[in-house]
Amino acid sequence: MLVEYIPIAILFIVATAIAVLVITLGAIFGPKRKSFRKMSPYESGMMPIGPGTRRMSIRFYLVAVLFILFDVEVIFFYPW
Repeated sequence: MLVEYIPIAILFIVATAIAVLVITLGAIFGPKRKSFRKMSPYESGMMPIGPGTRRMSIRFYLVAVLFILFDVEVIFFYPW
């Protein structure tokens, strides 16, 4: 009865092996020389002014959740 699940198990094993292989190859052959500019938080090379994070209003998250909710509803109404 579990024979039907063997292809799914093989798929998960192959996907995990590929992910581990890619991460390992990136760690082995990737660039290792660190400099101040590479470690800075911005790619422009400019020093940041002020903190890197800001407090955001809860309204931003509410609008985002409502957008996703109504977007999904529209997708389900389309075939109707």
